[in-house]
Amino acid sequence: MALRTGAGSDEAGTPEDPARRTIAVIDGNSLMHRAFHAIRQPMSAPDGRATNALFGFFNMFIKLVDSFGPDGVICAFDKGKPQVRIDLLPQYKAQRPPMDPALREQFPMVKDLLRVLDVPVVECEGWEGDDILGTLARTGEEAGYEMYLFTGDRDMYQLATERVRIVSTKKGVSEVSVMTPESVDDLYHGITPGLVPDFYGLKGDSSDNIPGVPGIGPKKASALIVRYGSLDEVIAHADEVKGKMGENLRAHVEDALLSRKVATIRTDAPIDVRLEDARFPTFDAAEVTRAFGALGFTGITRRLAKLAGGVGEVGRTQASEAGPKLPEALSGEEAKAALAKAISEGEWVGAAVEGPSERKGQASLFAESLPACVWLATADALLHLEGVPAVEAVTLLVREGRVVSANVKALLHVACPVDSAQAMAIEPQDVDPTRIFDTSVADYLRESDRSSYEPTALAAELVGAEAVLEPTAELPQAALDCWLARELRGPLEEALEAEGCAELFHGLEMSLLPVLMQMERTGLSIAPDVLHEQAVDLGREIESMAARIKAEAGEDFNLDSPQQLSHILFDVWGLPTFGLKKTKTGFYSTNAKTLDDLAAKDARVQAVLDYRERTKIKSTYLDALPADIRQDGRIHTTLNQTVAATGRLSSSDPNLQNIPTRSELGHRVRTAFTVPAGCVFLACDYSQIELRLLAHLSADEHLVAAFNSGADFHRATAARVFGVPVEEVTPQLRSRAKAVNFGIVYGQQAYGLSTSLKIGRGEAQEMIDRYFEAYPSVRAYLDESVEQARKLGYAITMYGRRRYTKDIHSRNFQLRSFAERTAMNHPMQGSAADIIKIAMIQVAQRLRQEGLRSKMVLQIHDELDFEVPEDEIETLSALVRQTMEGVVELRVPLVADVSYGANWAEAK
Repeated sequence: MALRTGAGSDEAGTPEDPARRTIAVIDGNSLMHRAFHAIRQPMSAPDGRATNALFGFFNMFIKLVDSFGPDGVICAFDKGKPQVRIDLLPQYKAQRPPMDPALREQFPMVKDLLRVLDVPVVECEGWEGDDILGTLARTGEEAGYEMYLFTGDRDMYQLATERVRIVSTKKGVSEVSVMTPESVDDLYHGITPGLVPDFYGLKGDSSDNIPGVPGIGPKKASALIVRYGSLDEVIAHADEVKGKMGENLRAHVEDALLSRKVATIRTDAPIDVRLEDARFPTFDAAEVTRAFGALGFTGITRRLAKLAGGVGEVGRTQASEAGPKLPEALSGEEAKAALAKAISEGEWVGAAVEGPSERKGQASLFAESLPACVWLATADALLHLEGVPAVEAVTLLVREGRVVSANVKALLHVACPVDSAQAMAIEPQDVDPTRIFDTSVADYLRESDRSSYEPTALAAELVGAEAVLEPTAELPQAALDCWLARELRGPLEEALEAEGCAELFHGLEMSLLPVLMQMERTGLSIAPDVLHEQAVDLGREIESMAARIKAEAGEDFNLDSPQQLSHILFDVWGLPTFGLKKTKTGFYSTNAKTLDDLAAKDARVQAVLDYRERTKIKSTYLDALPADIRQDGRIHTTLNQTVAATGRLSSSDPNLQNIPTRSELGHRVRTAFTVPAGCVFLACDYSQIELRLLAHLSADEHLVAAFNSGADFHRATAARVFGVPVEEVTPQLRSRAKAVNFGIVYGQQAYGLSTSLKIGRGEAQEMIDRYFEAYPSVRAYLDESVEQARKLGYAITMYGRRRYTKDIHSRNFQLRSFAERTAMNHPMQGSAADIIKIAMIQVAQRLRQEGLRSKMVLQIHDELDFEVPEDEIETLSALVRQTMEGVVELRVPLVADVSYGANWAEAK
């Protein structure tokens, strides 16, 4: 399409009315970079070229068109070096690393696909896409068009006017905000769009190497500009600005003015574009199907085909109007009848629990006193049920139906409450794992590193019934979630099959879900009086420690203030600052690593660390846990299947997995977790499971022999690594060997080992080299794991659990190293997570089959915890040990150790 700048008339000679048209201009570079980093899962075309950025880009493209309904779309890209700004500031963007090759190869592809969509691609040698957007924005505004600029760059806010709106991508490629002059003013506390360049002139932009004025950040910059009116006026009144900030301002006047100039978006790029010729959609649907289908983008192809049906006629509709139309919600007897019909026809019913915050006029503070409220979606109806009908609906679904939800466990707790003081309508054993489908868990198996698995973003990726759906007064988010969950089940099932995760999903994760549901309802017994007593005692310790530290400092200060503590450490006590970095506030950091390093040289710093540990234990556990005790007098944690990227379960509300295991304080807290009279707290944990998996997977004959001998494994390793007889291995050598053993499992390098053992890096490297000489097949196995991840794009466990290693080809050393460590560690750590989950399912089955009263109450990594009647101790110990050890047959024994006591602390 040949386009020229300027407004004119169409080919028929009839002047169009620009006021009736909306033009969208996309910052192609910005959107491609965001898409590439947001879609972490490796994707490729049949010819092997990466396509993840394209996938994210066009999902966002479709969302934008659906949401804002432009009848013209243009896409701008950078071309060559940004010479226009380099001429002003030679170091402009010079610090940025080279573009990832996997992203670079997708730029020609995105331009070709845009041309297939008949979307003009505009580039100009030496000019950035920002300037092309600026030029088109001003041209369009002057001609009377409504202009939308799609970008992730905040400096573009300077272009916002009544007719030019900036649609800013906020998170990945799923969330956007529309910036107007008013919202820019609100965001920057008084900085209007016209003052944005002045704002950057003062604060600079480290991502682009724009210097600004040293020591002036966003808050100070906006305050100065609001006070004086502009950068020029700030400079004119620089003598009035006191302290270091004033000194810096006066010394860097030229830097500020240059920074403003560099940060100013140009509106005079020499481009050849005619806005009235930009029309959308005008593409050939068959050609689009061919081009996008060739990349395997079936969902995107389907959604683009829908656009050909007249998106231009939609105009500037609101997002909710552009999205799919949901049926009117049914309630009462109509809802019950619709649900019964769906169940009788074998439908999968979508479901979601409406949270207290979604309910009109209801405060979340009283969440537990509110009646349950669920939303259900059948093939042709949306159902709203509250109170007893909601419980009855969930009960009916469990017993007779098939249910799909983004949080199946939360839904089941409607009929089987977490608090055991409340009656339950169903029991966990009533739940058939083959008739439940959790979309979040399914997506987690596809990509475990995501921060969120909410249905809206997932639907945008897989089915297109997407983020243009917005909650309304009539339809809360739960209503949309249940509808989307139903839409997602089919595509997710296909994806799980294609990626080899279907058995892991159905056979493991869905089978585990009712077990977790039971554990959450059982909870743990706790003694509030013990917590109170500990809180009082620890409070006295904290006060005494604080007094001693302040006496050492010779002045009163707030120990919990990083700035005040930094002043004491480095100004008053004069501790060394070599190698330390200052925070944005201008003080040296007092984070844990800094204090750990300093504590090795100064006992006063160790006292500060001890104080911090105590205050954290008191606030996190002793003060907070009493509020978590339910009506049944027990603590009920939530066990999460979709949080830890490794495949492990996590604990939250409260987090019981983070209580320190090796500290006296953590031991003290655990004494409060008791059991009823006549019971014991029993723990059974795998011994060195990840090392045993390393021996199995690497098949190293010496490592296998060391485990099969039944001898102390760490002593055996020390003997081989340090070349001494086993009987001459000292406790120190064993400790070092233990550190190397576990370090190898986690892909630890010399730097990490030297830090943990507090030895020189050379000595640490020598120990690692000796280890690999002693166990040569381990080195070969780890190298092979990294190489396989480079080829496949992911590491995989014995049971098919994938973890993607997207950055394994990155030029960034830290990103690449982390991906390589993941490739080495995931087969062991992920397999260990799978094994204990299988053990949990099997133990739960045997507890039911044998009619035992013992209850599984908690899982912490490689450990299962139980509340056991005293007359079942021997039976339960044997059952759990046999089950855990018999989950899988390895080249080495899988060993589980049992211990028990009157409370959690005594059991461990």
